[in-house]
Amino acid sequence: MNYVYLNGPVLSGVTAAQLRDAIRQKRTSDPAAPVTLVVNSEGGDVYEGCAVYNMLRAEHVDVIISGMAASIASLIAMAGSHVAMYANSLLFIHHAWSCGAGNAAELQEQVDQLRDADRILLGAYMAKARRSEEEIAALLDGPNGDGSALSADSAFGLGLVDEVLDPAQAVAACLTRSHSHQYTTAAAQAAAPTINQEATTMDSTDITTPAAECGGTKQTAEKVVEVEKEVEKKEEVDPAETRISELERKVEELTAKLNAAQDKLAAQAKFRAVTASAAETQEQFHTTWPEAVKKYGFAKAAEKFPQLRASHMESEFRKGSIR
Repeated sequence: MNYVYLNGPVLSGVTAAQLRDAIRQKRTSDPAAPVTLVVNSEGGDVYEGCAVYNMLRAEHVDVIISGMAASIASLIAMAGSHVAMYANSLLFIHHAWSCGAGNAAELQEQVDQLRDADRILLGAYMAKARRSEEEIAALLDGPNGDGSALSADSAFGLGLVDEVLDPAQAVAACLTRSHSHQYTTAAAQAAAPTINQEATTMDSTDITTPAAECGGTKQTAEKVVEVEKEVEKKEEVDPAETRISELERKVEELTAKLNAAQDKLAAQAKFRAVTASAAETQEQFHTTWPEAVKKYGFAKAAEKFPQLRASHMESEFRKGSIR
């Protein structure tokens, strides 16, 4: 069995491409083995989630919900040819939502986009569960208008998942350092109203496998062994690659500092030029020709203040001083 992991948020322009590449790489290395996507995600960008959903449908991938499939990640889970869910995991679905600002027309456009997104969600859940639009809409509403947090048994009863797995059968993705360990079934139920589709960070290799907690049974012994081997491979880090990554990061930091310094110098130079120009303009307005000659001498004053000299000569000519 080949496993690909979605741990963390669904990021716009990133997640679909990463998962597609990972799935195809697995199939290239082991064409005979089926591919399963292990999901533990709080959701994220709606349209990126739709891209992942469509890609998974085309690739004919199975799905296991190992900790949490919330928000748009729940839609992604519906794409599996076979969807399994651990008994201690969570499926959280709700209407699409966002926040914004603008005038009435702009806000109405956002409302229309949210309604379009709701239709997408309804269609995917209805296709999987084969239930009516009214039933799925009621689940999106939830008891308080903020969605429904579904246990594995509830999701199975609704037809949203095809199989409920015993936690003792847990594959390597059953816990992650940043997400799954924070949610028991009860805690997730209490936290559900605050779950949204905002993106933070994503690390598809952020996996731990406590043997005592993931365990194994006769029915899944092979699966657990295979996944643990996959995790061991993921956790092996080449020291040279680590050093290269550190150097690349430092180069990026120094480049950013250099660019900032150059921008600052350019701004200072521009300020000096503007200041000098303003001072010169002010001097031309407030200096008389005799004062300029006295300060700079006749030749330099004539070069520096040609208009002032011409005005002075015209004035003197009119007064009769110059014939």
